[in-house]
Amino acid sequence: MYGIDGALLNIFSKSPTVQPGSGSSGTITEEHIRASLLSAVEDKLRRRLKEQFSQLQAELETLRRTQQELTSGSSHLSDLFEKLKREKQELEKNVNILQDKEAELEKEISKLSDNQSIDVDEAVTTIAPLYKQMLNAFAEEAATEDAIYYLAEGLRSGIIDLDAFLKQVRQLSRRQFMLRALMQRCRQKAGLAG
Repeated sequence: MYGIDGALLNIFSKSPTVQPGSGSSGTITEEHIRASLLSAVEDKLRRRLKEQFSQLQAELETLRRTQQELTSGSSHLSDLFEKLKREKQELEKNVNILQDKEAELEKEISKLSDNQSIDVDEAVTTIAPLYKQMLNAFAEEAATEDAIYYLAEGLRSGIIDLDAFLKQVRQLSRRQFMLRALMQRCRQKAGLAG
């Protein structure tokens, strides 16, 4: 644009200009009109070129911003695509694990349906004597809590008297305390939290 503007300036600067006081008689000559028209055309062309230049610069700046936004959006979409790809791989891995576990479960269910008699004591097994001790203490503590509940129900409905209730609850509570302490020690030795 600057080259065009400069070229036009060179063309118009070569046009004849009227020098005041060079012996003119105050009448408008053909050269005056021609110089005036050339000057007006030159000014009009400069204004139009300047307007077009400003407009094109604004459009160029808009296109640059749009390009930056598109580049940024493209990189963001690429990141999202990679993340989705990783999540899909993880999901496929989890689906495979789930299918394996489902097949294993189906196999165990078919074994159970073939064998009608299930030994309850064998259904829950522990891997170490410490865990077996903890399991037995837990079961006995739960049974003790149930017994205390039913004693309270018996007292409320008048089946047992207060002295018998207090005596039995005292013994059961002492046993319950010992079982809870035993479970706590087992948990500590096993390295379990809480």
